[in-house]
Amino acid sequence: MEISRAMLTKAGGRKRNEDYCGCYAKDGLLCAVLADGLGGHRGGEKASRTVVQQVLEAFGNKPGCSAEALHHYFLEANRGLADVQLYDPQMAGLKTTLVIWVGNGRQSVWGHIGDSRLYHFRNQRLTSRTKDHSLPQKLADIGEIEASEIRHHEDRNRLTAVMDGGEAMKWRILEKPAAITEKDAFLLCTDGFWEFVAEEEMESDLQQSRHAEEWLKAMEIRLLERAPKDHDNYSAVGLMGI
Repeated sequence: MEISRAMLTKAGGRKRNEDYCGCYAKDGLLCAVLADGLGGHRGGEKASRTVVQQVLEAFGNKPGCSAEALHHYFLEANRGLADVQLYDPQMAGLKTTLVIWVGNGRQSVWGHIGDSRLYHFRNQRLTSRTKDHSLPQKLADIGEIEASEIRHHEDRNRLTAVMDGGEAMKWRILEKPAAITEKDAFLLCTDGFWEFVAEEEMESDLQQSRHAEEWLKAMEIRLLERAPKDHDNYSAVGLMGI
């Protein structure tokens, strides 16, 4: 199975874009990575760029599609973030979300930390998404709010886990690769993207798209129609079996 892929990352209504994403194909595997840096003062830009580049470099050195491989990529990203802060004290306190997907035409595996998400679609219907490391997600998990209420919850930006270069390892990784077919699609996106595009709209646009770039463009149109002028950076990576 061939995988159609596309990426977009934009500053939105902000002066700087603190999101970063990238893809790398090697040895029959594709690695897609996305991050949303936190903290301002250009630290967010540095954090997201650092972890994405570290993951892609680690993947390039040792391509793998397993939980163990992803754990290694997360460790390398975290080490890279720690090194930046060690050698440049002005960068102390760097933080970022991170989503990693690795797969081929037969199987895939993914992991994340923070509130950037991965959505998995099969037969153009949503089958699963990652759970945010955030206070509203915890409230949804215990039934105090609906999952749909996370989008506009007053505490949505209160994250419970992020990549920060420390020793605490709170990322979540799929335990074993999931089988995929040409009917599968994946969307990696930051909160600035999923805030304005509902899951049923993701499905609808997927159903009408021939390839990943068309899918992302359709969803971006929706986002821009409803986002306020000062809206957050937004980024997404779309992957579709063709």
